Amino acid sequence: MDNNVLIVAGLVVAVIFVALRAFGGNRRPKPQSFRCGRCSTSSQHTPRTIEAWRRGKTKFFCNACHAEWLRNRPDEARHEPAGHSGCLGMIVLAVVIPSVASIAYLSR
Repeated sequence: MDNNVLIVAGLVVAVIFVALRAFGGNRRPKPQSFRCGRCSTSSQHTPRTIEAWRRGKTKFFCNACHAEWLRNRPDEARHEPAGHSGCLGMIVLAVVIPSVASIAYLSR
């Protein structure tokens, strides 16, 4: 039984590693620069624009235009809580539940 537990543990680690690589935050857009959607200047990607790209946005704004947009937002919009997609929770559930069930089954 000990070999089976080690095999399952190895599989769990492999699945976690693959999930982190597939859904991890290290993806970056191929072009290192973009044209601002407001003033049309060419700008380098920043962590803000890279995160927007990861969320599927296709229109990006330079830091100056983004700062102007932030200044002009109404006060109510500034205090809205950020939405969370729940991807990490789903990955944890998809990995942890089968892992715990497998280990429980093999250790009885």
